[in-house]
Amino acid sequence: MNHRDQPFEHRAHGEGHDALWHGSVDGTGDGLGDAGLAGPDSMMVEPAGLDARVLAVSSRRSVRRRISSLLRGRVESIEFVDSAAEALEFINTSSTDLVIIERALGKGDGIKLLETITMHHPMMVGVVLGAIHSADDAVRAMRAGACDLIPISSSGADTARRMNEAVDRAQRVRRYEARVDRLKKLCNKLNDARHEVTGQIGGLCSDLTEAYKDLTQQFGDVKISSELETLLRQELDIESLLRTLLEFTLSKIGPTNAAVFMPTSGGDYSVGAYVNFDIARETAEIMLDQLADAIPESVEHLDGVRAMSGRDEMTEMLGSSAYWVEDSTMMTITCREGGECLAVLALFRDRSRSFDEDDVRMLEIIGTLFGRQLARVIQTHHRHLPKDQWGLSGDYGMDEPGDDDWDCGDDSYGGFAA
Repeated sequence: MNHRDQPFEHRAHGEGHDALWHGSVDGTGDGLGDAGLAGPDSMMVEPAGLDARVLAVSSRRSVRRRISSLLRGRVESIEFVDSAAEALEFINTSSTDLVIIERALGKGDGIKLLETITMHHPMMVGVVLGAIHSADDAVRAMRAGACDLIPISSSGADTARRMNEAVDRAQRVRRYEARVDRLKKLCNKLNDARHEVTGQIGGLCSDLTEAYKDLTQQFGDVKISSELETLLRQELDIESLLRTLLEFTLSKIGPTNAAVFMPTSGGDYSVGAYVNFDIARETAEIMLDQLADAIPESVEHLDGVRAMSGRDEMTEMLGSSAYWVEDSTMMTITCREGGECLAVLALFRDRSRSFDEDDVRMLEIIGTLFGRQLARVIQTHHRHLPKDQWGLSGDYGMDEPGDDDWDCGDDSYGGFAA
């Protein structure tokens, strides 16, 4: 059970303090008996601040009274307990800066109690009061964490000074711990901020990487567009234009079957040119004639590239004509200018060699520029006629697919007709 003394009785600064010790040097006396007042020199010690919290462990009223007298006006609070068990309970549940322990605690040992306290509270400042019988006792006390051992021989003034120094030490430790706590909280905040900034930087780096990729892609697209437009603008003959178109397409997308379907004056579509990559020569033209009725009709109203693969997707788009390409992967692009479909370009090959996103983007560039140049060619060839009389197939030297071969330096290529 804890015992709290009555509130301190404040004295004038000029009054003396009770002496703490008297008795024999060899320890035969208890050193804590009543004593007369110390001389005026005890008041030479300046009082410490008032932010130290003290626990005194002693069962003797005379010791408590003298501790109270010495610490009056120097600490924030002081509590008294009788035993080691009460001291441990109090320290574990309350905030304490300085513990003052009487050397003899009935059958207990004050040094052992201090050792137990500092084992669990390493920053605790401790003082041992009472007779120290040997150097071994002093060493034990210091190892237990005592900052001072106040011996029996200490004068009243010396006791007051050393007690005050212990209070100052406890205050410094408390302020140090408070500073460490503040620094820990600040470090935690800085660490949280670091993680946040790191996350933002990571996100920014990802954004920059994506932006760089997009920019690189755009530069690449601009370069390809410039290259293709330069090639196409040189061609004002339809056959040369188709040849240049297919040569460029295969150089960028790789080996593939390719066909350009163009509208006729009758409103349907025919094959304007094709490249045969892996189709049997004797069936290529029959197959393309079948696809000329199905592919343009399915995609002429669509913008952009349409990609499809396998039987189900092919059948959905081409109906019964999907028979010819059911095991293929295909891309189509409607080549427009001024909202009018001028041609449909279709690429297809075995499904094991599917087209990727770069191929889709490439075909979109090719289709846009081809439609633009095809419009120029038509305008050049028909500028002497009203626009409603402009036609495509058969009006400027185009023939239906025949037996002419386009040799690209590889036996796998052939079957170009215009």
